[in-house]
Amino acid sequence: MSERGLVVSNSNPLIWLAKIGRLGLLKSLFGTVIIPRRVFVETIVQRQFADSILIGKAVEEGWVEMREADPDAGLLSNVAGMHPGEAEAILLAQRLGSELIVDEREASATAQMFGVRPIGTIAVLLLALAERQITLVEIKESLDN
Repeated sequence: MSERGLVVSNSNPLIWLAKIGRLGLLKSLFGTVIIPRRVFVETIVQRQFADSILIGKAVEEGWVEMREADPDAGLLSNVAGMHPGEAEAILLAQRLGSELIVDEREASATAQMFGVRPIGTIAVLLLALAERQITLVEIKESLDN
């Protein structure tokens, strides 16, 4: 396991990594993935797809953990014009002093304004490549999927 420590994730990276069979990279790269309640609902409760089952299993295994979000997340969402799950994830990452896995540009820019380093899904794949957890061919296959 990497020495990077925990990370907070928004919904889309979890969904896409689960869809392409690479969700486990988050465990090996970061150890623990923290998600705010709204992301938990978006990825597991409101979805009835194979990816939601995989994410739910990761929660059951304990390496994906749901945490309560900052009560100001709704205000941030309204002011910044972003999805409430993104706002919750940004404030949670700020509170925990962790990086944030998020793909949306507006959310990435807002995260940076809050002192949170955003990482996209493709950056996760490249980090896995750098740590020799996947090959370049596997990244290409993942992107094709």
